[in-house]
Parts: sequence; structure tokens; C-alpha cells
Amino acid sequence: MQVGDLVVCTTVGIVGKSIQFAQRRNEEVDWKRNHICILNECRDGVWYVLQAEPKGITDDKPLATIAIGGTFETMTLPVSVDRDRFLEFQRSQLGHRYSYLSILSCALDMVLPPEICLRRSGTWICSGLVAASLWYAHFPPAKMWNDVYTITPAQLLDIIQKEIPHVISHSV
Repeated sequence: MQVGDLVVCTTVGIVGKSIQFAQRRNEEVDWKRNHICILNECRDGVWYVLQAEPKGITDDKPLATIAIGGTFETMTLPVSVDRDRFLEFQRSQLGHRYSYLSILSCALDMVLPPEICLRRSGTWICSGLVAASLWYAHFPPAKMWNDVYTITPAQLLDIIQKEIPHVISHSV
């Protein structure tokens, strides 16, 4: 494991269950994975993550605490990602707000016309933050994305796995 590696989770809270419902409705292959973040640093043998969570964009949670009651695993970034730029963007967003309204908007996007959008500017959701960071870090598939908020955690995982010849993951 190294700084910048991805952490994909299956969480059990209401937001996580809602994301699972939406991903399953979309018929996504790995619909159970409902949260994504990154390894930010290792201090005294404890890994800490940088993530979009209800408190905002934070970097103070130990890896072992982010999926209580659920599961998580780490995955290396594809070699095509500029790891330094990826980390630069992630870290530049520390302290920005999380948006439940953006999550609701993502859910409504499934049934409403594209002209209706309730997202709140200046806020993040987990998959949007990671997708934007991949965009910033020159990840080739990101060139095809026109909206980082329409990519779910499960879709990100699928896209990333296609770019890694042999997925290197670690269940912790």
C-alpha cells in the first residue's frame, strides 16, 4: 500500500444503502461498493484516509474506522495516473463541504430531465472528488467524462479495474 492508493468500501449506513440501491437500479456489476476514498498518509503504522464524508473533506480518519460494520479494500492507482497531481488535487480540497443535496440530486437525475439539477456548488461527494482528481491527474478515461457527479463509486471501480492489467488490492 502507498499514499494515493484507492480505498473502496461497502458501508452500512443510510447514505451507503441509498447509493447501493441506485447502483443496483443502474444494473452496475459491483453495486455493493458504495464509498471511495484514498490513502493519505501512514503515521506510526496507522493509515489515514482523505475522503468526502458528511463532515466535509477530511484527512483525519484511520483506515480501520471508515467502514464500521462493512468492508473495505485498497487498490493501487493505474500507472497512467499522475499520482502527484492526483494527491495535489485531493489535498487541495481539504475542508470543502460535503453535500447531501448533491447526493439527492444524483438520485433525482435518474428520473428527471437533465435540465433539472439541485447540486450545490463548492461541495463534494466521494465519487465526484475521486473522479475530479483522476481528471486532474490526466487519467485517460476521464477525457470522456462530462460530469464527475454522474459517476458512481461502482462505476469508478469498474473503469479503474479495466486500466490495471492485474488488479493489485489488499483487503485489510
